[in-house]
Order: sequence, then C-alpha cells, then structure tokens
Amino acid sequence: MYFISKFIWIFLSPLNLIIIFLIFSAIFKFFNINIVSRIFFLFAVIFFILVGFFPTGNLILHQLEKNYAALNKIPNDLDGILILGGPTNVGISKAHDQVNFNDAAERLTESARIINNYNPDKVIFSGGTKKQNFESSHAHVAKKFFENLNIDTSKIIFEFQSRNTYENILNSKNIIKPGEDEKWLIITSAFHMRRAINISKKLEWNLIPYPVDFRTGRKFNSFKPNTKILQNFNSFDLASHETIGLISYYFLDRTNRIF
Repeated sequence: MYFISKFIWIFLSPLNLIIIFLIFSAIFKFFNINIVSRIFFLFAVIFFILVGFFPTGNLILHQLEKNYAALNKIPNDLDGILILGGPTNVGISKAHDQVNFNDAAERLTESARIINNYNPDKVIFSGGTKKQNFESSHAHVAKKFFENLNIDTSKIIFEFQSRNTYENILNSKNIIKPGEDEKWLIITSAFHMRRAINISKKLEWNLIPYPVDFRTGRKFNSFKPNTKILQNFNSFDLASHETIGLISYYFLDRTNRIF
C-alpha cells in the first residue's frame, strides 16, 4: 500500500496533473478530436490560474491548521513526547555528514526546547524511509541533531521502521505501550496535526496536540490574485497531499473521520 500511494501521487501532484491534461489535449488534437482536446487544454489553463495566481493552497492549509492553536502551556505531569519524522533531508544529511533540514525543521527544534526545559521521562522520535534502515532514516539525522545540542539521546527511542504517519503512531504505541492515564504530547506540523490526531483516536491513544511549523496566520484575510506562482504551487502541492492523505486514510479504515 505504501508504494501504491506514492505511485498514485505522481498523477495527482498539481504540476503533473497539468502536464497530463496538456498531454491528453495534444493526443486528442493529433487525432482531430478537437472538442475533447480543447476541454483538456481549458482544464489545464483554469487549474494553472487558480493554483498559480491565487493563494488556493494557503486557503486549504489554513483550514487544516485553524483548529490547532499553538500550545503555550505544557502539562506539569507530562509523561512523554512523540515526535513525528519528516523534518530532515536524509540523503543530503548522509552525503555531507551534517544535519540538513527541510521546511518542517520546527518539529525538531521545538522538541529540543521542550526536552531541555521539561525533561520528560519518555521521548520517542518516529521517522523512517522506504529503505527501513537506521542509517538512512529521519531518526538517524534526528539523533545527530540532538547529540549536537548535547541532549542525552540514551533516553530517547529512535523508531526508524515507519514510512508514513499511520506507521509512525502505530509503531510508537506498540513500542511505548502507554498507560490509559499517561499524558503524551504529539509534535508535528500544524497542517499535519488533524491526520495525526485522527489516527491516534482510531488507535485509542489520546495524544495532546502540539502543533509547530505553521504555514498560515490565525486569520485568512484575502484571496486576491498575486504573482507568487512557485510559492502558490508549493503551498497547493502540500495542501492537496495532506487532503488526499486525510481522505485515503479514512477509506483505508485508518481513521474514523476525514476532517
């Protein structure tokens, strides 16, 4: 299922979808089926305008983030922290033997701050890759990051078999075996928190959301056109990937709700 989902995303990624529309337009044009050719071309143009010249992606991201405000007060009786992987560029980090972050760096930087300030009894970082070995995982890079900050990594569990969000939470729960009354934070990007919490509820693990890496403000004030085409496409790519994840997890019975 992991590889199937990655394969399907190739065709649903926004830029790829536009290219597919244009290819079909050219094919039907070649066979002189002009009406269908024009329809596909029109789809490509409209989609490009809506995604490239309007903050459509940010609008969707705001809807995903708005129910999870930043948590300013952490419970004093906190039992542990679950940190979801994905904040590092594993290949580049491995190639240069240096920690290299992507846009979700706050998952680690904020986790380090909480560990230093609150010293929780249990911490687990969950993040692997399709290779499923420690040296080629987000967990390996995270371990190096914590070591660079002189954080005692002997108290942190680094889970590296997980390849997606469902496996992150399922594998972590199986390792930790948390008690019903234990209070655990889950740290992940704000736009990703809805899916993570939906999964945890399905698995009957009540986690306290600690969202980081916000991509939008508290209010979405304007849907005016702009010329930030690349930024708009990147935001829509992220938003559509997360939305598809929410929908697919529901139909795969990994959650009890979509939104």
